[in-house]
Amino acid sequence: MTEPCMVHAFLSHGRFSSYEDIRAHVDAGWSENGDAEPSVFMREAGIVELEPMCVEAVHAADDGHLAPVAPEVLLRGASYADQWLPQVESTEPADAAICVFAPHVVTNPHGTALHYLGRFTYRA
Repeated sequence: MTEPCMVHAFLSHGRFSSYEDIRAHVDAGWSENGDAEPSVFMREAGIVELEPMCVEAVHAADDGHLAPVAPEVLLRGASYADQWLPQVESTEPADAAICVFAPHVVTNPHGTALHYLGRFTYRA
C-alpha cells in the first residue's frame, strides 16, 4: 500500500483575472543572469523549489462560472479530487484556487495573501 500524499489548497476571490494571472503569481521567474527567482507565492508559502507540474491553478471562469463558487465546485477537476475534496469542510465562495501537490513542502501556508483552505491527504 502506498503512503498518503499531501495537497495544500489555497483560495482566492477577486485577485486573479485569468488562469495566466494565477500562473504568473505561482511560477518562478528568471533573472537577467538566467538564475531562477522564486515567485511571490513561493516566497510567501515557503516553497523552496517549485515543480510546475505539481502545482495546479484553477480559475472559475475557465469552467464557465461567472461568479465565485464553493470549493467543491471550483476544485472538482483538480488531481485526485475524488480522494481529498470530500475532506474539505469550507463552503467559502472563490473564483480561483492553487493546489500544491507532493513532493512539495509548504512551510508557511498561512503566510500567503490567499485563503489557506488546508492540507488534505490522497494516494497517488
